[in-house]
Amino acid sequence: MAFRIYFLIFGLLLLVSCAQVTTLSGGNKDSIAPKPIAEKTTPLAGSINFTGNSIAIPFDEFVKLDNPSEKIFIIPPHTKLHAKLEKKTLQIHWEDTLKANTTYTIYMNRAVKDITENNDSIMQYVFSTGNYIDSMTYQVKVEDAIKSVPVAGCLVGLYAGRTDSILPTYFAETSGLGIAKLNYLKRGKYTLIAFEDKNKDLIYQKTEKIAFRAEKIQLDSSIVDTIPLRLFVNEDGPKLTTIKFQAPSQFEVEANRSLKNGTYQVNGKQIDSKEIKFITDSKIQFWTSAKDTSFKEIQFVAKNQFLEDTISLRILAREKLGRLRYTSNGANLVATDTLKFQFSDRIATVDTALIKLKNKKDSTVIKLQKVEVNQNELWLFFPKKGVKEMNLLMKPKAVITNDAFLSDTLKMDISIKEEKDFGAIKLDATYFKSPIIVEVLKGTTVVQTLPLQGLKKTLIQQLEPAEYTFKVVLDENQNGKWDTGDFEKQLQPEQILWFSDSIKVRANWEIDLKLIPKGKNE
Repeated sequence: MAFRIYFLIFGLLLLVSCAQVTTLSGGNKDSIAPKPIAEKTTPLAGSINFTGNSIAIPFDEFVKLDNPSEKIFIIPPHTKLHAKLEKKTLQIHWEDTLKANTTYTIYMNRAVKDITENNDSIMQYVFSTGNYIDSMTYQVKVEDAIKSVPVAGCLVGLYAGRTDSILPTYFAETSGLGIAKLNYLKRGKYTLIAFEDKNKDLIYQKTEKIAFRAEKIQLDSSIVDTIPLRLFVNEDGPKLTTIKFQAPSQFEVEANRSLKNGTYQVNGKQIDSKEIKFITDSKIQFWTSAKDTSFKEIQFVAKNQFLEDTISLRILAREKLGRLRYTSNGANLVATDTLKFQFSDRIATVDTALIKLKNKKDSTVIKLQKVEVNQNELWLFFPKKGVKEMNLLMKPKAVITNDAFLSDTLKMDISIKEEKDFGAIKLDATYFKSPIIVEVLKGTTVVQTLPLQGLKKTLIQQLEPAEYTFKVVLDENQNGKWDTGDFEKQLQPEQILWFSDSIKVRANWEIDLKLIPKGKNE
């Protein structure tokens, strides 16, 4: 490169603050949800030496109850609560005798709504049967495991015992900044879990995103936890996840495990592995004629050391009538690139006489040197020296596939760029000692993915002039991709670091770049 400049890039730190479940303690008026009149609550919230079996909570407006038998409960769960409304006042009572010297919290999990707009919130009422109220707090942040951004509205729970199919001992929701603060906690050891709680039942479901701390939280004093919980989609068992059809005969199947080194069947018929095209280790393409009117469904079976599964797809008659489709890399080529086309069917023949290339500068014909066919791919080779812009014309039936042919004239304008039109980044990621995956992003688009295991230095070439950011995956299992977590196996998702300070790449420039997380030393 003609020029070189040097950059040091850092990840951005996120600001934090705190939020908690609404308490019955007065304060600024909540203009959204109904507000309890804290000073008129009988007895007052925060009372000690409590001996009664009922409380009365007046609100500042008329309210209604939503499933109070399920949404109003007491922690620890030593009794069953009964709730009813008397005008603007919520009356709660119970029959059992509460334990002595115990701090109790009554939770109203969106049980109280206003009459007109159905606004609600989570509220808590705290009292003690002893002469003090447990006063320790625990604060933690929840982030999305992939995007590393705060997650709002996530339930964070501390469990004193088991965690399956029961309510947390203590809980709170995260704020807009992803912060949850749990109050009135008792000294002890707890399991920490956060989850989406889509159905608002306070119980984790396997379909909900989850985050957890593998080690228990020892609570001897109030804690502000500085290590975020990373919310992830729990890993499914090995299976085929999607199947897609594109006329006239192309199918694409994806799995959540590798599909390599397996056996494959379509409607009971074995497919030779040579007839399978791998897009990635876990995504394949294959071609089966769908023209027969009796052909209404395809059943695909895959079996290897990682999975054994079947997936089916019904195909509508109108879907079978679609024309042959194609994709190409031809809009912008580098002099070292090959012009490629991918069709939605396996190619049978190519008539090069029906394919014309012209130099836009002087309309001279560019002669095809050769063509190569690989299943559904067509590669065109031609001299590029001295050519900056060209026209491609592919006439009908230039490409004939097993079930169709190119029916319309294909026209394409192609620009050919030289190396000097691009920039490069000389990447130094030696800060990371273990295997990583580096993604180079332009905006939200990943332009290059670089698995780096041993040597952490590499030259990233042919980058269009633009601003780029970077993402690093700590590839713990060295499989070249990001892996989510598994709550049952107590596996955390692989960590992702975002380097959001952008680097500007210029044509014919080479930039030296060190990837170092913010706050870390070289």
